[in-house]
Amino acid sequence: MPSNVNGFGTKYYGQRDFRLDGSYVTTNFFCLGFFPVIPLHSVRVIPDPKNSWMPFSKNYYAILEKRWPNPLQVLSIYLWSAAAAGMGILFFWKIEPFLKDRGLWLTQGWVEALLCGVCVVAPIAAGALLRTLLRKRGQLQSAENL
Repeated sequence: MPSNVNGFGTKYYGQRDFRLDGSYVTTNFFCLGFFPVIPLHSVRVIPDPKNSWMPFSKNYYAILEKRWPNPLQVLSIYLWSAAAAGMGILFFWKIEPFLKDRGLWLTQGWVEALLCGVCVVAPIAAGALLRTLLRKRGQLQSAENL
């Protein structure tokens, strides 16, 4: 079971290949500051129904099978991580100086932090939406195959 402290250690990232029983494939990554660095292995898991939806909470899974890292999943996790990091860099490199020049009130207090959060969370939210759509499609295809 993955374990990390303040984002350093191992963590499951991604969900792919959904089935009717609620299982999916996820990949265990070695992480530095919550950013996935090295894929260790992929596993098919069924999440425990008592798991929390809260970020950074401990979740439990029933592991059905262990396999080599799924290349498509590893690539997609790297792309989403790069997009989130890129949006953070873009915010401080281009957006924040623009706001300071044009809209000084937007860089006062909590507004700037909120705008930075929106920039970084946008690709993560897009990934969550895509995962939900793929889960529904995978379950429909599994149901059709029965």
